[in-house]
Amino acid sequence: MNESKIYLQMRKAIAIFCLFIACHSSFGQGQFIIGVKGGIDGCFYQFNSSSANLPTTLNTNGGYTKIVSTGPSIPALVELIYGTKKFRVGYQFEFERILTTSYKVKVYDATGAYGDTSVYDPTITQYFFCHNLLIEYIVFDNHKNLRLVPDIVFGYFHGVAGQDIAPYDFSALNANRFKFGGELNVEYYFGPYSVVATPNFTVAPIKAIADPNEKGYMFFLGLHIGMRFNVTKSKQDAEKSPKKKKKEYVNPEEDN
Repeated sequence: MNESKIYLQMRKAIAIFCLFIACHSSFGQGQFIIGVKGGIDGCFYQFNSSSANLPTTLNTNGGYTKIVSTGPSIPALVELIYGTKKFRVGYQFEFERILTTSYKVKVYDATGAYGDTSVYDPTITQYFFCHNLLIEYIVFDNHKNLRLVPDIVFGYFHGVAGQDIAPYDFSALNANRFKFGGELNVEYYFGPYSVVATPNFTVAPIKAIADPNEKGYMFFLGLHIGMRFNVTKSKQDAEKSPKKKKKEYVNPEEDN
């Protein structure tokens, strides 16, 4: 199965999941949760290439090239989650603004010697868009205000990066590629609301402009903080709370 078919199947799975939530949240006994998160990530990229496909400007005489970049990234996430008891599944849209404006190019020749070059350009723009499938399981709940909920994340990504200076190009070489990762949601809840802190780790294969036939890897390591709102619990609480009866007006002249 090629990559385009995999992404098509993932899109169908996400669409079916959203339809399932819409139907079951109306007629079933599960929980429907909406979440938003922000935070800070570290973005790390590494790419190794043989000399076979490199341009003449990076001729290694039989050696290879290593491209490395590190820097911060600002994430923004929106989540739609459906849960039954301890098990949850959900859709997550993820946006990353990668702030890396420089990277290092190490060119090794056949003897092992290398030249180290730093490339810097403050105008480099990198935007990373992901459509993720979440699978969560509640491993701890003190039934007062604290839950621990690890999850695994599968998704596909696309984006935009400067083609002339950046070492990779999201928009062309890396459109709709697979990514995966793991997270731990620490939830402090009160009523239908939860404050969530989420340490996370993600891996994404990235092709380099220097050699599109080879893959590099991008790693995200960070902390997301946000809020989750349990829509179903809010409705249930509203139905359970007794409605106050309006006081009837009594005309004092009728008593005379």
